[in-house]
Amino acid sequence: MSPPYIYRWAGLLTTVGLIVGVAAVVLSDVRAPTVLATSQDPAIAAAAGELQGRQAEDAPARGVPGGARPAITASRLTVTSTTTERPTVALTFDDGPTPEYTPQVLELLAQYEAPATFCMVGNQAAAHPDLVQRVAARKNRLCDHTMTHDAGVGMYDPDLMSRQLDTSRTSLATAVDPAASVDYFRAPEGAWTPALDEVSARTGMRPLGWSVDTLDWSRPGVAAIVASVQQSVHPGAIILFHDGGGPREQTVEALRQLLPCLQDQGYAFTLPT
Repeated sequence: MSPPYIYRWAGLLTTVGLIVGVAAVVLSDVRAPTVLATSQDPAIAAAAGELQGRQAEDAPARGVPGGARPAITASRLTVTSTTTERPTVALTFDDGPTPEYTPQVLELLAQYEAPATFCMVGNQAAAHPDLVQRVAARKNRLCDHTMTHDAGVGMYDPDLMSRQLDTSRTSLATAVDPAASVDYFRAPEGAWTPALDEVSARTGMRPLGWSVDTLDWSRPGVAAIVASVQQSVHPGAIILFHDGGGPREQTVEALRQLLPCLQDQGYAFTLPT
């Protein structure tokens, strides 16, 4: 004998409720990347809001298990190695400058006469122009990393994209007296698109990638950061570190160990070309 209809409906509604609950939990775990600062440009801020949903939907495709950095999807335009006649490595530092860590990085680099490329967030540079000046004065290279560390910039309308890059580039260049040259651009999270490549080139900046990711942003421990470089370094490598975006004491200590180690292996420190 079939159960009364009310029981059948109750069972069906319970099943639907369970499915909806599971879906809500799964969707709540998909989050857009954190932005370091909020843009003051209303048009950019509005576009960022529209893109937030798209970034959340795309997060599983861009990410990998364990919270590792999304894969680089740069085009042929992107610089991911340096070429010289002797074994060299290029050191790069993202998301600064910061009063806590950038000076420590600069002191270590000075000890080994190692130039580096600092991919700076425009709002950070505007807040700490003295640090930008110190970086430039030591013959390091400045690289544009957007105004707000906006990983969705590559999906903007080209005109809006140009404004974002122009604003951040100007913020870096004018933080230095006299104004500095900013000839490179690095996409936040390595989120390159063909349009972003073209716009950065049109604004006079070469897209700058990397070939060794230390994953120091995830704070895996000093030993893990050192091991990631030792296992992956090769002549012409561009190594990715961070001097901002969060606590970076592990990066500083790893750098303290890696600089003499790389030098003993015969590597010279250079800038990307």
